[in-house]
Amino acid sequence: MRRKTEELYTTLLPMRVVSFDDIVQSTSKITATSVNRRYVYRKYVKRLVETGKLQPIRKGLYAVLSPFEKPEKHETDKLLIASKIRKEYYLGFHTALECYGSAYSTFNEAYVCVQAKDRFDPFHYGRFTFKPIFTKDTVSYIAEKPYGPSIIKVSGKERTFIECIDRVEYAGGWEECIKSLAELSGINFEKLVALTFNQRKQILFRQVGYFLEYLRNTSPFYEHISQDLLEKLKKQVKGSPQYLVRGKPGELNARWRLYIPEDLEEKLKEI
Repeated sequence: MRRKTEELYTTLLPMRVVSFDDIVQSTSKITATSVNRRYVYRKYVKRLVETGKLQPIRKGLYAVLSPFEKPEKHETDKLLIASKIRKEYYLGFHTALECYGSAYSTFNEAYVCVQAKDRFDPFHYGRFTFKPIFTKDTVSYIAEKPYGPSIIKVSGKERTFIECIDRVEYAGGWEECIKSLAELSGINFEKLVALTFNQRKQILFRQVGYFLEYLRNTSPFYEHISQDLLEKLKKQVKGSPQYLVRGKPGELNARWRLYIPEDLEEKLKEI
């Protein structure tokens, strides 16, 4: 039994973060038989936890520690943990910006986008907090990115742009959001505009149009946006002016019929 426990540990070690399902699957391969889940926990998981080789993160999720690593010194990998909480998910909003290396700041929160049926309670591990964000669609415009020993699912760059603009509270607020998006290279702007149309939200046409135009003048990653695409968004702007930040007064941008807080552009001058 000890030999198989060590063999299981050796199998799990390169993965660094494992779900209980990962452990059961690895045990089945080692024993070459189907295994009882309760048996796996009692005979393998419990022993590996007691010897400090597995560290519980939450129910059904474990960090795999190296032989020379003390539990109190364990370095938490936020993205690996976030990618193992649910099978159907994607990392979104500010967490997606961090995945792409464009985030202006590093957050101690990870946003895991899941359907309501896959909800989980927010939890802490180390210095990080893991939070669910509910979405109806976890498969469209999702990218799979190699990350260490794993493949993580993250919103595609165009979907990341749209979702950060649409729910800016999960992107750190407007200043953090735009400074981060300014560094997001490789966007397909035709796809981004098509996604904006799919949302059918009047405020989003204004917000996306205004910030694409702003970034075209301030970020080298956006300088190739065509005027035709901007005009396509502009034609959808109808009705009375709206506030970028609800209830916060500012100067009216007549082209996009959007009130822009007076201090926002000043804060964005670092771009």
